Amino acid sequence: MASLRPRRRSVVAIVLALVVLALAGIGVWSFLNKPETRSTEKLCEKLGAVNSLSSSLVTLDPTTLGPQVAELQRATDVAPSDIRAQMTVLTTFVEEVADAVRASPTDKKAALTNALAARQDRVDEVTVAGQAIEAWSLTNCGMPLRSTTTQKSSTTTTRR
Repeated sequence: MASLRPRRRSVVAIVLALVVLALAGIGVWSFLNKPETRSTEKLCEKLGAVNSLSSSLVTLDPTTLGPQVAELQRATDVAPSDIRAQMTVLTTFVEEVADAVRASPTDKKAALTNALAARQDRVDEVTVAGQAIEAWSLTNCGMPLRSTTTQKSSTTTTRR
């Protein structure tokens, strides 16, 4: 009987050690999987990374389109409440269009045209959301989201 007590203590000690390790693992896992906080600074940082989304959509370059759409989603994930709804509208629309283009095995331009035509009833809503995001970005981040260049000639100024 005396020989069983040390064995029980060892088992209890091992079980306690495993419980402590499991709790520590859960704590580390929950810390690492904590979502990013929503803030103006975080969104400004993420919007800076989405600087060529419009050109990626125009060129339909798969090497840039996927990463730009992913950056837009990350921007939406950190958007503060005052612009989150507009970011969600824009991101959902862009993801749907990009998915339709990526799904096309051949003619990407036709796929883009068809995807936009299929969502024509949402264009006004997306346009308003995009304009709100542009204004928010100018006000809060000090940066425009559209890439524009101004070329001066002797008689006219052209905005592209």
